Amino acid sequence: MKKRIGAVLASLLVLMVAACGNNNQVGEASPPAQTPEAVVASQNSSRDSDSKAETGTLETDSADSNAASEGTEDDFQNPTMNFVGPYAAEGVQMEVSASGKSDAEFKVTWSMEDSAASVWTMSGEMNTDTFTVEYDNCVKTDYVYNEDGSVMSETSVYSDGTGRIIFNPQDGTLVWEDEKEHVADALIFEYSW
Repeated sequence: MKKRIGAVLASLLVLMVAACGNNNQVGEASPPAQTPEAVVASQNSSRDSDSKAETGTLETDSADSNAASEGTEDDFQNPTMNFVGPYAAEGVQMEVSASGKSDAEFKVTWSMEDSAASVWTMSGEMNTDTFTVEYDNCVKTDYVYNEDGSVMSETSVYSDGTGRIIFNPQDGTLVWEDEKEHVADALIFEYSW
């Protein structure tokens, strides 16, 4: 039992180090440290080794097998975590954040003048094969500001925008393909610190 607990703790430590030990330079993004399949294989291998050591057989307890298959979804990080942070393109700011197990959230701020800005917010699930987030819930709001920076007026423009965000893990950039207005066509957003 102690060996089993030790193996589980060791697996968790490896996952925490993989999730937190991202040593990328500023502006450099990378694909997820481990795929869910790799985590499952690692855990199953660890459990099999412990079972062999304790019983001297190749069989594992069926309860352990069921627990392994049920608990694996909680054992890996949201792949969006490799891309969170601020991005910019020609005066347009985009903030990327992760939510839940696989969702990405985006907030785009485009200042039209000193006293006005448009803000788009959207979210969707990260496709780890293509590093793309498709969305159909984009909300656009226009703001007009007073001289002191407070909001003078807020106008909801739409709440049904569609499109996608495409990440490039090789150079840490992203592209926003807005299907509603095509406002960001040809813009490449770079990670900004």
